[in-house]
Formats: sequence, C-alpha cells, structure tokens
Amino acid sequence: MKNLLFCALLALSPAGALAADAAVEFEMFSDTQFNVPAATAAPAAEEQKSVGFSGEVMSVLENVVTSTSSADPFNSYIVGNIMLDARLKHGVKAFANMETSYVSRTRETSSTLREAFLDFNINRDVYFRTGKQVLQWGRCSLWNPTDLVNVEKKPFIRKIGSRDGAYGVKFHVPFGTTYNIYGFLDTGSAGESRDLGGALKFELLAGKTEMAFSGWGKRNRYPVFGYDVSSRLGDVDISGELSAARRDNTRYVRERGGVLDTYLKDDKWVTRAAVNFSEGFRLGNFNDRLTVAAEFFYNQNGYDGAPFRDKTAYTYTGPLALLSAAGTKKNYLIGNGLYEPNYLSKYYGAVFTSVGRFLITDMTLNMNYVRNLSDDSGVLSAGVNYKNMNDLSAGFLASAYLGPRYREYTASGAKLLLQLTAGVSF
Repeated sequence: MKNLLFCALLALSPAGALAADAAVEFEMFSDTQFNVPAATAAPAAEEQKSVGFSGEVMSVLENVVTSTSSADPFNSYIVGNIMLDARLKHGVKAFANMETSYVSRTRETSSTLREAFLDFNINRDVYFRTGKQVLQWGRCSLWNPTDLVNVEKKPFIRKIGSRDGAYGVKFHVPFGTTYNIYGFLDTGSAGESRDLGGALKFELLAGKTEMAFSGWGKRNRYPVFGYDVSSRLGDVDISGELSAARRDNTRYVRERGGVLDTYLKDDKWVTRAAVNFSEGFRLGNFNDRLTVAAEFFYNQNGYDGAPFRDKTAYTYTGPLALLSAAGTKKNYLIGNGLYEPNYLSKYYGAVFTSVGRFLITDMTLNMNYVRNLSDDSGVLSAGVNYKNMNDLSAGFLASAYLGPRYREYTASGAKLLLQLTAGVSF
C-alpha cells in the first residue's frame, strides 16, 4: 500500500464518480435534449460515406485497505475499448464497442461486446436504432427510478470501461423542438414473442421546463408509469424523476421461523422518486469552475433497517438452498440476485462537487459522497483527473467506506480503496 501511495504522489489519476461512460450515444437519441437529429440539419454531409475507429486504453492499479486482514488485496488490470463508427448514405449509421480486459494476477483475458447497433430513418420523420445499446433514460445523476430499460445501473464510483447495453429496437419521432416520442422494444431476454418488453416516453417543452411521461410493461410484471422533469430556478438546475406501479415487481426477503424465502409485497401504488439540485459557481476568472450537486432518492419498499447487520444463520429455501443450506440475510440477498448497490434501503442522499482547472489547466478535482440514510453508512470519494490535449490521462482516486460495520457500504470489510490509473484515448 505504501508503494501505491508513493506512486500516487508522482501521477495524477481520474477520480470521481459518475464520469461520462465511454460508450457512445449518437446525438439523434439524446433523450434529455430537444434537438432535431443532426441528419436533419445537414443532409449534404450525411451523403458522404465514412468509417472511423476510436478507442481508449486504461491501465489500473488498485489497493484495498481492510480492517480484517494485514494483507490488503491488490489488483492490477488493463481495459481497452475499440469503437467502430460507420456513417453511410441517407443517414444510415453503424456503431460497435468491443471491450477487452486483462487481469495480471490471474493472467486472464476477457472480451465483451458492450454495444453494437444500426441507425436508420424513414424520410427523417422516424428514427430507429436496433441492436445492443446503452440508452439515455432518466434525468438524475445517480438514481433513475424511471429507467427500467438499461441492464446496468449507473455506478457511484466511475466504472473502468463501458456500461453494458440492452438489446432491442428504439425509435424516435421528433415534432420540431417542442415534442418528442421515444419507444424501446426490449427483445434481449425474450424466448417467445409474448416475452417482449417495452417502454414508451412522450417528452415536451413548456417554457424553460422539459418534462416527460413514460410507461413500461412486460409479461408477468406490473406496469410502471414514470414522470421526469428538468427546469431552472434562478441559478439552480433542478431535475427529478418519479415512478409508480400498482404493485412492486421487486422480490424481497422475509424470515419465518428461522427460514428465509422471497416474496412480493402487496402494497398498493409503490413509488420511487429522485431529485437533483445543481449549481455552478465562478472561481477566479472562470464561470462554473466549481459545480455542486445534491441528489436524494426515496425507495418506498426499501429496507428500513440494516439487513446486512443480521449475522444469524438462517435456513435457506429456493434454488440457492441447493448450493448452501444456511447462511445470513446478506448472503441470501446477494445469492438470489436481489441486491442492487444504492437501491437496498428506503432513503439515500449524495453530494457531487467538481473543481475545474485545479492547480493546472487540464486537471479536475472531484469530491463526492453517497450515504444510505437508513443504515448510516456511506462512501466518500475524492481524487484528481488530468487529461491533456493529446488525450493522455492520469489520475488518482481514494474512496473511504464510512459507517458502522455490516451496513450496506461497509459489509465487505473494506475501509479504503486506492486507485491509480493512466490511459490514452485515440
């Protein structure tokens, strides 16, 4: 660990959570904007065929400081993304993002196709994207209760590499700059036509306020309805999301006579909501050099207490019992795929701060904090990110896991994560 700390003083590294994903979303499907696709504005340019390659390679050193071991885990790996962007005539476009990683400790190499899709349109009136894709669905920074289409939720600490895409067909019908209709047909897990899922969204602009009404449905699931909005009050940008369902689609854990099983709660009209407040401040001669955002999440059916704190050995039921006959609630939640980070409990809050031109022009300082307000645990993340005009990057990130033991963010036993990165984009 001392060696890693020494290296951190010699290099600067990407820090902070919620940095932009490496995966590309073309402008024609930027859900949170009310722009007519670029193909409409420049039809002459789209008639020229072009094929481009781009990518990013990131080398990572990680050290985890724990409270239970004198030998702290260390990991080193490299992640590379190669992206193909082919632009053909009549607004037809193709994109692919292949990600490869190598872990030095195990000497294992793995590759994943994160995205691969095709864009086309009908007379520039309706725009389609078919294939594996990461969708822009929801307005808040960390919590998106209206997003039921992406297969990977946004992480608090920046993921090295790209988010995995959902497979399906998306369409966009623009009506000038005032109205937009979006839809997504989810075909990823469908074995039969009746297993298809889908989402529909209607966006509109009312003065300075952008809002959207949405709905999601799938067989054997209760429909979920959503509303999201973004506006500005003085110098403060405000974004919010609300989802509501007649019954909850999430399974929860309960204990009966020392035995754990899963069940669906029968509460009526379950709601989840997130709200974000952000503002930029002038520092020195630069506007918005300091940005501060606060975000809150309400999860009506989340756990009130701290289920990870319960160390009782319960008898397991269901498929997990074939692998392990007994264990804790934490292991039962994780083993059944019922735990999603930052969505376990009922109340959450987060603060995100960023300072541009920190010490030098090309450096940014990030300090972020997320807290589970129901079990009093949290993560404090701070670091610096340097990227110059030649697309060389380096950075250092330190994340401290705070709060009582055996809570959501302290259950792993990790006290501190140190991450040193160096990369290049091309």
